[in-house]
Amino acid sequence: MPSPAAIVVRRVREAMLRLVHPVEAQISPDGRAVAVAAAGPEGAGLVLAPVPAAMTDRAADTPVPVPRAASAPAASTDRHSPRWLPDSRTLLHIAESGGPSGTEVWLAALDTRTGTVRTVVRAPGAVEELLVSDDGHQALLLCAADGAEQDGMHLGLPVRLGSLPAPERFAPGTGRRSLHLVDLADGAVREAGPAGLTVWNVAWRGGATAVATVCEDTLPAGYYGARFAALDLDARTARTVYTPRGQLGAPALAADGRSAAVCEGISIVAGRPVVVGLTTGDTVVVPGVEDATWLRFDEREPGALWFAGWDGTGSRVGHTGPGAPTRWSGPATLGGSGYQPGLSLSGDGLLAATVLDAPGRPPEAVIARTGGPDAWNWAPVTALNDPPDPELAGLRTEQILWSAADGRTVQGLVLSAGDSTGPRPLAVLVHGGPAWLWSAGYAPGDVLGLAPALAAAGYLVLLPNPRGSNGRGLEHARAVVGDVGGADLDDVLSGVRHLIDAGLADPDRTAVLGHSYGGFLAAQAAARTDVFRAAVVVSAPTDWLSFTHTSNIGGGYDRTYAIGGPDTPQELIRRSPVFARGGSGTPTLIVHGSADRVTPVGQAQELYRSLLRTGRAPVELYVYPDEGHEFTDGGHLLDAAARVEQWLATHLAPRPAAARPTAVPGDASPEPIPGTAPPAGPEDVTPLTSSGPAIPRPASAGPAGDER
Repeated sequence: MPSPAAIVVRRVREAMLRLVHPVEAQISPDGRAVAVAAAGPEGAGLVLAPVPAAMTDRAADTPVPVPRAASAPAASTDRHSPRWLPDSRTLLHIAESGGPSGTEVWLAALDTRTGTVRTVVRAPGAVEELLVSDDGHQALLLCAADGAEQDGMHLGLPVRLGSLPAPERFAPGTGRRSLHLVDLADGAVREAGPAGLTVWNVAWRGGATAVATVCEDTLPAGYYGARFAALDLDARTARTVYTPRGQLGAPALAADGRSAAVCEGISIVAGRPVVVGLTTGDTVVVPGVEDATWLRFDEREPGALWFAGWDGTGSRVGHTGPGAPTRWSGPATLGGSGYQPGLSLSGDGLLAATVLDAPGRPPEAVIARTGGPDAWNWAPVTALNDPPDPELAGLRTEQILWSAADGRTVQGLVLSAGDSTGPRPLAVLVHGGPAWLWSAGYAPGDVLGLAPALAAAGYLVLLPNPRGSNGRGLEHARAVVGDVGGADLDDVLSGVRHLIDAGLADPDRTAVLGHSYGGFLAAQAAARTDVFRAAVVVSAPTDWLSFTHTSNIGGGYDRTYAIGGPDTPQELIRRSPVFARGGSGTPTLIVHGSADRVTPVGQAQELYRSLLRTGRAPVELYVYPDEGHEFTDGGHLLDAAARVEQWLATHLAPRPAAARPTAVPGDASPEPIPGTAPPAGPEDVTPLTSSGPAIPRPASAGPAGDER
């Protein structure tokens, strides 16, 4: 019979699967309606909501138009990327449906007064960005070809518009991302991107001028070396206007086409805005702005920028005009396209729409005035998750600070439920990236979405943002370069010591869990220290030498973080968990998706074999079919959560006093990263007995929707 903790974990994880997630909110130019792309158990669709008259300058008795959702195509069609035309009545969006010949992708136009849909054109690929010209006559599509590789933020799976080819072909130049111009009147479409270049993201207002991040490589590895270019869509040429030190995201273009802006950061970009004069060639880094993830030129104040981004474990909105740059900040996550903070502004800039997700407050689309006495008072316009789940809404989320060994202040969140009179078992969940973060939210979804479930089951859950994370400025994010698994791991261990010293965590019942890069840190901690009684490693890189040759970001990611390279293979080996030693052995559960192309499943198999050979502690590996870098199958997520809970319950069970270590695990420090690995152990070490195959996905289970 399942234990009470196992029942709670499943119940909370099921509640998370039922959540409907507004992905982005777009306000109409006239400020009267908000279009929301939402994803939930039944798929992805559009939700249309009127803006209350009280939020606009209309008279109180002016009728509020009630926009109508699409009546066609079929209800099974996923819809996303809503974009308003200047008439504030027509909404462009992307419609995707599966058929016998594969996925069909359409650019569609919805009349929000009647609910009727007109298909404009079949898209020449998977649409990753949809832009509309200022005059509403054209659209620009950024399309990924069939077979294009995707990064970890997009599941690490290749784009599949048809059936899996047999054989699957890999060759230079395949799977390119390119631009296509669409005439909205007659549906005529033509390729407009620069020949021979891959486009990663783009800004455009109409006409022949656009700006984009581009490179020659079609693999996501190439993104790490992309440059900022001005594009001539008629001539299909690109002119480099800025070569960054790091990576670029969130481009913006001024209405006159003379200036552009882009965020410069590292990896998953949250960074500093750089303004580029497209005619003069001048570049200016905007002072005083860090961790920006969205930019837009303010047409009312030439040269000024609106921005949104991270602020510690929260979010903020700002403006680079006169006065303090920050206009709003708070302990919440503002959601936009790309899972990072972003806004949509009405045509006059007086109203802003976004998605707000905060502790105790499930994600919903919200609007606010941008000026006046009630500025930035977010009001919901959707009720997609009403009423909130009492178990999720009742979790406590607190921000904490602690000092690392070198004196750096580290920030994180602690989740808990109920009252406790003594130390609790501690689960430390480490996020991926490392240029990502734990931000304040209703139900944090990284690491298999386990944080809320474990907190509800009685664990004290620490969500650390060690150096390398976003939210604390670019210097903090870059502090991990050349030192992966070094001081950032100590930042995590310092957080454990902080909670133990405060009497909140039981030093003899601690576990570390991590996803992607966080899984790498979890594997390092398990191999190099005795701090933790159990470890869970999810979709993690474990052998940097094989990673650089097999991952679709290999050669770009590892170069960005200065892990090593072809000329320094020993450095790649030195920092790999499969070769790490130092601790006496930590029971380790490994979870991976079979189809992951960012951290291929071989990374999990290498770690499993390495730990099996040493024979120092129990180890098990579970590989889930057809899953990528993130899990999306509801049945798989529930099964993985159950296995993790069982693993922690088994290895964190209270031990007899005689069996406890004489030293406090929280006082341990990681051994220095060794230069060479000891010989592998014998081949015939007997593995643990498996607890069974992964359960099949229930027929009624939809996409999880809560995984980053």
